[in-house]
Amino acid sequence: MRVVFAQIPTSLNAQEKIVNTDVFLTQRQSQIFIPLYEQSVDTDSSHFKVPETVNVAIFATYKSNEQAIEDVCHYIVNNLSDIIQLPELFFIADKTIALDDQQRAQITCLSKQLIKQVSSVLRPFQYLCTSLVLEGMHQAVLINEHGLFAIQQQLNFCQRYPWTTLSDALNIIELPLEQGNINLAMLTADDANIEIVKVAALNGIHVLLVPFDIQESCEVELSLLSHAIENRICIVAASREKSFSNDLPTDNNTASKNNNKIKSKKSTGFIANLTTWKSNKFAGSINQPLVKHQHGKITKAVIHPSTACSKFMTN
Repeated sequence: MRVVFAQIPTSLNAQEKIVNTDVFLTQRQSQIFIPLYEQSVDTDSSHFKVPETVNVAIFATYKSNEQAIEDVCHYIVNNLSDIIQLPELFFIADKTIALDDQQRAQITCLSKQLIKQVSSVLRPFQYLCTSLVLEGMHQAVLINEHGLFAIQQQLNFCQRYPWTTLSDALNIIELPLEQGNINLAMLTADDANIEIVKVAALNGIHVLLVPFDIQESCEVELSLLSHAIENRICIVAASREKSFSNDLPTDNNTASKNNNKIKSKKSTGFIANLTTWKSNKFAGSINQPLVKHQHGKITKAVIHPSTACSKFMTN
């Protein structure tokens, strides 16, 4: 596993102002990384074979605590997905309980129990990603048959976890799979809503894993999808399903007439796969991903990480 440091500037460009909401702007760390251009870390994937396809799955259990862990283990035993993505702290419906010290200690115990139980049923070259509380810190984790394979500590302040210690290290993980290796990064809490995704992409990742808890529909519709398009990476993002009310009409008369007809819009995660280049064809976006939205308990897809090796169109 390689550790990459990078500068996150305090100023925002126009594009970032569109993608990020006011909430996310207040959560950015100002000077936590050294400049990216000073890096000498080798993240080149030319020394290993990148598989053409990887089987991924989003699993979103509706159970809690020990029952949620057992539910996940049952899924692993009966499925062959290479990478299984779960939401952030998937076994907890109400994240506010983590504000209490005793409850947080219980979450830590459940986190350790999860690692032990999941690793006992995972097959070789099979991985599970979620976020846990370990050593008092909220962090994304990648688990394999041997236990904890990689971690990514939370990088920026998040209102859901004001108690956690933040990290200044972005981990670029070389992941062995049966048909080859891929470079990936993990981001949890609200970290995937900022430009750190671009830093990861510039350091050669093929896949971004995002265990998160959606707070606004724009996180999926604007921020995460934009990252897949702009940085040409595959993204697997999982969240517990949330409902958000559609914006009300600006006309008061229209609003009063349709007040009883306003419907909530459900938002979840997604799997964004990359399309291959088609020479001499242009349909408005050379990086348009194929998106499969998370639906129900299980969402499966095949992604093509090898296409992330080509960031620019060639003649």
